[in-house]
Amino acid sequence: MKITTIPKKLKQILSKNKLNKLAKSIGFTKRERNITAFQLVTALICTLGDKHTDYLSDILRCFNRLTNQNVKYKPFHNQLSKPALAELMKVIASKVFSLWINDVLNYKKGHFSQFNKVYIQDGSSFAVKDTLKNVWPGRFTKISPAAIELHATINLQTGSFEQAIITPDTFSERGEMPNVKELKGNLFLADRGYYSGEFIVNLDKAGGHYVLRAKGLKRVTITSATRADGKSLMKKKAIELSKLQARLPKRQAVDMNVEIKGEVVRLIAFWSLKEKRHTYLITNLKRDEFSISDIDAIYRMRWQVELIFKECKSHNSLHGFNTEKASIQESLIWASLISVTLKRFISGCVERIFKVEMSTMLVSKTTVSWWYDVLEAIVQQRRKALIIRITETCYFLKENAKRAHPKRDRDSGILQYALEPAFYAEIS
Repeated sequence: MKITTIPKKLKQILSKNKLNKLAKSIGFTKRERNITAFQLVTALICTLGDKHTDYLSDILRCFNRLTNQNVKYKPFHNQLSKPALAELMKVIASKVFSLWINDVLNYKKGHFSQFNKVYIQDGSSFAVKDTLKNVWPGRFTKISPAAIELHATINLQTGSFEQAIITPDTFSERGEMPNVKELKGNLFLADRGYYSGEFIVNLDKAGGHYVLRAKGLKRVTITSATRADGKSLMKKKAIELSKLQARLPKRQAVDMNVEIKGEVVRLIAFWSLKEKRHTYLITNLKRDEFSISDIDAIYRMRWQVELIFKECKSHNSLHGFNTEKASIQESLIWASLISVTLKRFISGCVERIFKVEMSTMLVSKTTVSWWYDVLEAIVQQRRKALIIRITETCYFLKENAKRAHPKRDRDSGILQYALEPAFYAEIS
């Protein structure tokens, strides 16, 4: 990859002609104004990605600086308030998720090499303005009458969003999972909120693989249970999990066969020191290929989706804003996801160009030194300036946002699980 590839990729989305044309087709733009869709979208991405933005007026100030205009708050707010803006940002986010990506990890021979892709699913909720409770009702009505849950599927290999869905916090997590047909040949990881017996049976029949944390299993039938040291915990007769639970050891895991919806699946019990009770991982990965410790290691990869949520909230302004307009709040959520995807894309490009292991969190933290300059060159359509600023950004990030302890990551970080940086294949 060359540095000049980056601005070309950015312009596939952040193009004046393309964005304004898209906005017209969606219905956001009726006639030409001082505030164009191209300028507004770029300002949203710039503002939410540059710091922890709390006020809509921050976006206006960024817009005026980027475009060298003096637009007043009311006409600017009128454009932000358009419901079509939320739809526009959603469409842009979908395009970004498929275009601004890099393969940052490769699967070595081991845990993940037999799967086409590894998908990780999770949700993150946050409160919004109370007056939005009819649009986005919250689960905790006294504390947060209005709340949103963002359901995200990330691709482990790219480290970026595969898809994202915005729902009220009261919606069931199970209803927002990918279609099982899309998971054929892939591995799916998710927490217990996404578990259902029907889903795992259908996923197995569709040719997909899964490791999920399970719940509500007390009445399921256990047909075999073997401790990690090889000792069986059962006699010949099958038994309900609720009756076996008291005999489950705390110092070692137990590998079991369990009947779910008429199918026999694999269930592993671990003692949680934090929760002071057993937790359960359910999977269709075979014992002769994946040991108990392998399943445990694979499920730990689910933490990567938590890291991207943390990045969104801490450095890309994913939170509730002081607005009564649901469409504004939704637009800002999409802008946050776009900004974090852009940063991770640039981080991945730096890895591939300079063959150096990058920290996406550090890239997000250091935006004060490069973020605005890049987006200013885009919105002002200064081609040469954009190439210069992208080049400066890449060299700056190479020195200031690389992983501090790459050797340690091989022992205790993500790379301990049969993964390696994708650029290794280019230098080997």
